[in-house]
Amino acid sequence: MRLGADVDEARLQAETERLRGALLTSVSHDLKTPIATIMGVITSLRSYGRLYDDATRDEMLASAQGETERLNRFVANLLDVVKLDAGGLAAQFEPLDVGEITGVALRRAAAALGGRTVTLHFPDEPLMAVGDPVLFEHALLNILENAGKHTPPTARIEIRGAREADGVALSVTDDGPGIAAEDLPHIFDRFYRSAAGDRKSPGAGLGLAIARGFMQALGGSATAETTSSGRGARFTLRLPAADEPAAPRSAS
Repeated sequence: MRLGADVDEARLQAETERLRGALLTSVSHDLKTPIATIMGVITSLRSYGRLYDDATRDEMLASAQGETERLNRFVANLLDVVKLDAGGLAAQFEPLDVGEITGVALRRAAAALGGRTVTLHFPDEPLMAVGDPVLFEHALLNILENAGKHTPPTARIEIRGAREADGVALSVTDDGPGIAAEDLPHIFDRFYRSAAGDRKSPGAGLGLAIARGFMQALGGSATAETTSSGRGARFTLRLPAADEPAAPRSAS
């Protein structure tokens, strides 16, 4: 029994060190890159601002703004991970309109989605679920931003809301390269990023892990799959229906 406990402790320490190393690697890249861009823009404008025309200045400022938003999002994700680990999520369970929250999340994800075509499919009557509107919107936002990272600029994204026998489901399906078989079991792991060819993209590998953590805190779930056509990924968020509320669960 003592030996077994020692083995478990060693395994836990090894996993902690692995996560710490992944965090440090992610922070060193995902903090330094946007900060360098922002500092470069500010330095150039202060030193040589008079040499740039209005269009060039606007382009430089837009670049700095984009990197600032990226930095803000990264820090927010790190804080969300801390909250999940500490059990510090104070979810407020109430009826929520899935279609309405989808519209809000789409507006917030507009920059990440760029020119991708998004189509919505919802029933005529409001699709009501039980959960925390803020946490659900945040989970969906991470799913949408992930679609923006892993699909070409001309990709099509379909968002479909529907009632199921045991609740409400919201699926986000794209026609991108899909999820490799070796990536699928780890797609919601923290700091996991696919290294497959052109699907390798910048980011800490936290967004999907946070989405799943938030959905579990709300008594729901987040799943991922490659579509039956073999191309494209589908992420599905599920919550209890409003007319069948589940007992609130605290995050852990």
